[in-house]
Amino acid sequence: MKKVDIITLHRVVNYGSVLQTYALQEKIKEKGFEVETIDYYPERLHIFGMLKRLKNKKEILKKNPIIRFGAQCVIFPSYIQRFSMFKKFLKKYIKMTEKTYYTKEDIEKDIPKADIYCTGSDQVWNSEWNEKIEYPFFLDFVPDGKKRISYAASFGKKTLSEEEISETKRLIDKYQYLSMRELSGVEILKKLGRNDGINVLDPTLLLNKNQWLKIASNKYVGKKYVLMYNLNRNKKIDKYVEKLAKEKGLDIYYISYNLHEFFKKGKMKYNVKVEDFLSLIANASYVVTDSFHATAFSINFNTPFMIIFPEKFSTRLASILEVTGLQNRIVEDYNDIKLANQKMDFSHANEVLNKEREKASEYLDKALND
Repeated sequence: MKKVDIITLHRVVNYGSVLQTYALQEKIKEKGFEVETIDYYPERLHIFGMLKRLKNKKEILKKNPIIRFGAQCVIFPSYIQRFSMFKKFLKKYIKMTEKTYYTKEDIEKDIPKADIYCTGSDQVWNSEWNEKIEYPFFLDFVPDGKKRISYAASFGKKTLSEEEISETKRLIDKYQYLSMRELSGVEILKKLGRNDGINVLDPTLLLNKNQWLKIASNKYVGKKYVLMYNLNRNKKIDKYVEKLAKEKGLDIYYISYNLHEFFKKGKMKYNVKVEDFLSLIANASYVVTDSFHATAFSINFNTPFMIIFPEKFSTRLASILEVTGLQNRIVEDYNDIKLANQKMDFSHANEVLNKEREKASEYLDKALND
């Protein structure tokens, strides 16, 4: 049996990152391959690396070390819980390399053995989010002669900076097969001279509703609530959800990674297990979110949703709404909840997803077996 090694952002402590890792692993296993995720764990993703980078969140944290230290003390207990919860999911569901690699040099000294190497999904090629060009995510360590492919990789933006164009071109030219998560990523590839790149589904959409329900819990079956999951703080969204819940006679549940966010109106779901995260979306009356993966799961579960675009890195959200024809679910006016009164018809979206799954499956068949 041939072996595929995936490298992706599986160590990012959020639901989307671990679930897309799981989905791609399962899909490639379906194709008859042994699958392993390279446990690349750079310093910025460690608990102390994330604490150190709190200064990038707000100007006051950058300028005032005393306030920054106070913020770190407040958030540290939440980080402990958060890291522990995601670590348990990875241990239970993801087959990782026995060795953990912390730097580019670690991988180059002891390259994991595989027949095929695959750059997985998420913002693996976003130099701004990664704070630099992350060479391991471009499979720069892979020996010549070994196959390199990508599945739903993402630049997370519409254009590259001038400084990264030539180096990115050098790196992607080593790939035999290229697929991107966003239409904008395909356009970037074209500008770099690769006209063979295609747009494919995010891995979380490769698996259908029933496949996800196999690992989802039953904790929220029969509950009546609006689910709020926002990665970016916005008090206007809080007010919007409060108005929606009152109008529809529903409870408010909101997912939070941080214990200190208990002050919001509603019932906080604090660092819930990944299986419960799936249940929360599957059983919600409405989902209000700025998260790509919460949107993807809402579409997959046919759960009515409303979208608020984040200020940065919104290309992936725009792309999935465009592909499924659900652009009308974007909130334009925070004072108007009329979207909740528009019954959602998922028939077209479901049809599109089935076709896109076939397309993605054909791509993987070709990329893995050619």
